[in-house]
Amino acid sequence: MQSKLVNFISTLRDHDVRVSTSESLDAMRVLALIGYDDRQHLKYALSNTLAKTQSEKTIFYRCFEMFFGGERLTTLEDDAKNETKDSQNNDGEGGENDGKNLDIDAEIAASAELQEAVNSPLVQAAIGDNNSLLSAEVAKAAATLNTDNLRFFTQTGQYTRALLHAVGVEELDEGIKKLKDISSPTADYLVEVIRNKKQQLHGLAKQYVDEQFLLTANADGRKIQEAALRNTQLSTLDKQHFSDLKELVRKLAKKLITKHSRSLATQKRGRLDIGKTLRKNIQNDGILFDTYWRKSPKKKSKVIALCDVSGSVSAYSKFLLLFLYSLSDVLPSIRSFCFSNQSDEVTDLFERYDAAEAIDRALKKCGQGSSDYGQSLEDFSRLCLADINTQTTVIILGDGRTNMAEPRLEILQQIYQQAKTVIWLNPERRSQWHVGDSEMIRYQSACHFVSECQSLNQLERVIDQLLKLMR
Repeated sequence: MQSKLVNFISTLRDHDVRVSTSESLDAMRVLALIGYDDRQHLKYALSNTLAKTQSEKTIFYRCFEMFFGGERLTTLEDDAKNETKDSQNNDGEGGENDGKNLDIDAEIAASAELQEAVNSPLVQAAIGDNNSLLSAEVAKAAATLNTDNLRFFTQTGQYTRALLHAVGVEELDEGIKKLKDISSPTADYLVEVIRNKKQQLHGLAKQYVDEQFLLTANADGRKIQEAALRNTQLSTLDKQHFSDLKELVRKLAKKLITKHSRSLATQKRGRLDIGKTLRKNIQNDGILFDTYWRKSPKKKSKVIALCDVSGSVSAYSKFLLLFLYSLSDVLPSIRSFCFSNQSDEVTDLFERYDAAEAIDRALKKCGQGSSDYGQSLEDFSRLCLADINTQTTVIILGDGRTNMAEPRLEILQQIYQQAKTVIWLNPERRSQWHVGDSEMIRYQSACHFVSECQSLNQLERVIDQLLKLMR
């Protein structure tokens, strides 16, 4: 049954529950101790082993119920009870079926033909109303059914048939065929009983397959949606997608943090000082018990973001700022400025509020009016040009369209001369940079790096390169 647990852990990972290798081994030890006999004990023991946070526990419980069948084992018993109630309501307290049920075993025992027709264990469980045995057979067959490749709704019928075949539903079909060849009221009655049980088994198998489809399709569907969102132009997305994008930005930021925090930790240690290490270990007969590292002092880098928040460009600025502030573990101090017709610093908003709320407030504060790059660069120069030095990376996000106003290129050139790196991200395609009132052809001459930035994928690549430059 370890393969079943491995598949369950894989399902949890598909639903963004982080399960390490050591936690998987712990779960196997738990399974070896308590087994599958007590479902509730298994559920809570695995949740304590595999789910760390409250949100992960919520996902765990939902996945557990669908993966291990929830209340599926009692379905046939519930159906039988409902049929009994319906029968009593329709037939009265006596009912015709009561008389048939009284002598059914005796009639089978007296007829060799009936005994041969119902000789199969599954058929006997059906006519004997042994719902526990039938449910157990479905559960046993489901445990051997591999649903890893169940990805599309059109496959559910195929997997349902495969599960019924594993249960041995052909035995019921064979029993029905033999009973039809016997001309007696008892045989006709048994045919109806077996048909009803077969229908219930089909419903039970379909329920299991549908739940497995929801487990796999939800995870795959979410991955497909995330891939689409990462490559879609941000300005074309509806507002209903913004909450999904915020979560996706945080996931991308977390990936970059994991990638670059390792390199930062290595850099803090420094480079091995081979000469000093050898000299200090002469007393140990050359055995390198003590190592010495050459550390060079490094000035702290700064990031300054200047974002156009006018019109459709604001969508890109919103996610650039969210991305930057989600990287607080690996990025140094960040100063943020927003502009439409004039620049204003919004760093204090990010110190007082969480990133999402601070961005909304910044857009309300600075997002009035059409773009005036010349005046905005002049305001930006007045506010922070004195703080820009060789350790400063300046990121400008905007379309470079000045609305026929003076571009003030000389200010950007001065920033270029003082800063370590000037990066300009433009949400328009390069083919549009020389059309109309765009001054990007002139602005890019005063930048170290200029790039299109229309999607989260492009934004992730740019920030990844930025973090490499800042090592």
